[in-house]
Amino acid sequence: MSGSEHDEDLAFARACARQDASALTEFESRFIPSLRKALLHRGLEVTVADEALQLLRVKLFLPSGERAPRIADYEGQGSLLAWLRVAALRTALNLMRERKISLDLDDSKLAETSVQDVDMDRRFIQERYREDFTVAFQEALGALEPRGRMLLRLHLVEGMGTAQIARAYQVDRSTVKRWLAQFRERLRQDVRERLAARLGENSEGLTSLLRVLQSQLDLSIRSVMRDATPS
Repeated sequence: MSGSEHDEDLAFARACARQDASALTEFESRFIPSLRKALLHRGLEVTVADEALQLLRVKLFLPSGERAPRIADYEGQGSLLAWLRVAALRTALNLMRERKISLDLDDSKLAETSVQDVDMDRRFIQERYREDFTVAFQEALGALEPRGRMLLRLHLVEGMGTAQIARAYQVDRSTVKRWLAQFRERLRQDVRERLAARLGENSEGLTSLLRVLQSQLDLSIRSVMRDATPS
């Protein structure tokens, strides 16, 4: 059960899952315009956006075999609108992949008015998969060879510069830089593989989490290592 902040959204989602006629009607006027606008802001063609939303309706409101309608998956963690934006975008991307339609989703090319929505979607995904990310990162860091963990700790947690580390290991500074780059890349790749194994290659959260990994790798290493005992 969610906290009080999103109880209203949760109750509404459950009404939709029960096929409540008034809730389904309200869904069309309350959410579809915002979802359509969000997809168009990301550069989708109108016909693609509309088809994606139609597919989304089917997924959200119709059971599949013994599986309940997918809107029943909403648990009140974050706003319903943010959850629906993630679902709509994922549906659209799957549709475009099937049709072999390319789309550049580079952040710098997104419409200015959509930036806030994109950030909201990412924050929602990152919060939803925070535990998966943390576990995968801890496991990957633990699997890294001891010298790699030590070098990363000295540089990122203890604040030692590459020149200091080079003197300690009696090697050139360029060697230390190469080592750090190699261990960062090994860690990044291992985390990616572990996340893909936990979430699935086509998970709606994987792409967003990999962006976090790419942009905040050092911060994540510091966070995990700060209270850990070095090997």
